[in-house]
Amino acid sequence: MKDYIYPVKKLVINKKVGLWCRLPYPGHPRGCPNYNKSDRCPPNARKLHYFFDMELPFYLVHSEFDLQTHTEAMKTKHPEWTDRQCRCVLYWQSRSRKQLVDRILESIPEDQKVIFSTCPEGMGINVFATAKLAGLTLDKTRHLKMCRHVALVQFYTTQKAKI
Repeated sequence: MKDYIYPVKKLVINKKVGLWCRLPYPGHPRGCPNYNKSDRCPPNARKLHYFFDMELPFYLVHSEFDLQTHTEAMKTKHPEWTDRQCRCVLYWQSRSRKQLVDRILESIPEDQKVIFSTCPEGMGINVFATAKLAGLTLDKTRHLKMCRHVALVQFYTTQKAKI
């Protein structure tokens, strides 16, 4: 198994996870601007058991983006920029999310299909706790050096498909 795929030992589910999206952060006093707008975000996200087959094993697949090196490069390129400007997601997040989807698609076993969510927290999954139990430690946002976007994934054969 590739080093960016982790079998889930236990899904840590918390109904309050979706409310975390409403917590204010700089520039967003009402929380995430996707809350109640995107289909993959709360409260619109599909419930876990309607999207996934709860009988099949789950996996976490993650991307890796070296945010610290990127920030240093941006600071060299734009010395007048603040640390916040150098770390701005507009300049790097799409690469990390593309890598995540590429890794998911590359990991599909032969003769199987995949279903995944790149926003499992929208379904109530505590990604930090679930990842830690699976052996994947994620950097906290305040100390983010290596950004890892995480997807919840299932592989299945057409005979077992719930969808």
